[in-house]
Amino acid sequence: MKTIKLLLAVALLQISLKSCKQPSEETSASNWSLVLVDSLQVGHLGEMMLLDISPNQELFLTADYQKNTYFIINRNGEKISEINKSGDQPEAFGFAYSEMIFWDDETIFVIGSKGLKWYGLTGNETNFVPFNSEYQLKGIMRNTGGGPIILQDRGNTKILYRGGAVNGKRTEPGYLEKIRGGTLIDPETFDLEHIFPLEKDSRFFDGKFYDDGDLYSRLAVGKDFVYVTYDSNPVLYAYEKTHPYKLSFKRELRLININQSEGMPAEYVDYEVYLDASKGGLRNLQVDDRYVYLMYFEGIPKERLAEIEQLYEIDELKADAAYETEVSKREKRMKVFTLKGEELSDIKLPNFLDSYWGFIARDGFLYFNKAANNEIEEDFYTLYKLWLEQ
Repeated sequence: MKTIKLLLAVALLQISLKSCKQPSEETSASNWSLVLVDSLQVGHLGEMMLLDISPNQELFLTADYQKNTYFIINRNGEKISEINKSGDQPEAFGFAYSEMIFWDDETIFVIGSKGLKWYGLTGNETNFVPFNSEYQLKGIMRNTGGGPIILQDRGNTKILYRGGAVNGKRTEPGYLEKIRGGTLIDPETFDLEHIFPLEKDSRFFDGKFYDDGDLYSRLAVGKDFVYVTYDSNPVLYAYEKTHPYKLSFKRELRLININQSEGMPAEYVDYEVYLDASKGGLRNLQVDDRYVYLMYFEGIPKERLAEIEQLYEIDELKADAAYETEVSKREKRMKVFTLKGEELSDIKLPNFLDSYWGFIARDGFLYFNKAANNEIEEDFYTLYKLWLEQ
């Protein structure tokens, strides 16, 4: 097994990423840049994605969803534990409704179809709260930094996870009024409180119909605010971090080079769960004690999607490969804001960062998965640690 491997010499650690790229990959017209600080390499054959970092910064939690397996990795790049708790085996969580995260330095946590489940670092179940049948969540999308968030609410510890679409047809009157951007879960009882209703001036109230992917919410908890975005609504919302979470401010966003999702007339609405990774829009929302970070994705043009759909009728394998190639080469950008929502920069992210599936902001650093190599099957996973500076 390969263990940690520094990919750059110490003398190169402070070189800006933009100096390593071609001119066409310039990050920003401003002087903002991403600086590569460190990297971690783990021997692994298959797909792997960063989910969370332990509070003490000593451990990384990753997942290979094709193998239904989670991995605990230390700072030396060693897999210290492999955990597979899906399905119906003893101590299983059943189907995972959320990404797994660290509850503390010694415990990991997941919202599953059997209930709330806590495990030790070796996979032994340490706590269980039975599932609440009132919990409804349609359309799981796996992404780095998109898991539940531990939130102090009115002096109590709560679990904050995204809200989203509800049961019922999108054409039914009052459907949008039921949508919520987040769900507060009591970890001792699984009692629920649905928060962050759609603001009435959002684009979703334009008389058209939007699918579950358009309504997918992203959440980030800062010192004073809970920040909320929706994939197909170019607005950043900030709510007071005190009950009842009143809207403090919102920022209309100017998105560069986006194939924006469009609402559908009623006659074209598909009533099934529909999450389309090819759509352009907001993707990943993070915050630390310096900035708010919002990544957005260009999306695939409708004309190219139509060509790929035709290819599926001839050769599904080639169509899948063409789809993955299109997603990987489409532009990803990251907006940076002050904690009060003033936009500071809009940076084009380099292609070697797997920014489409998100990243984690932690203590002033940004952690990105390395982009997959679509031409060669690699037997290792790489994690990058970066610093944003002016």
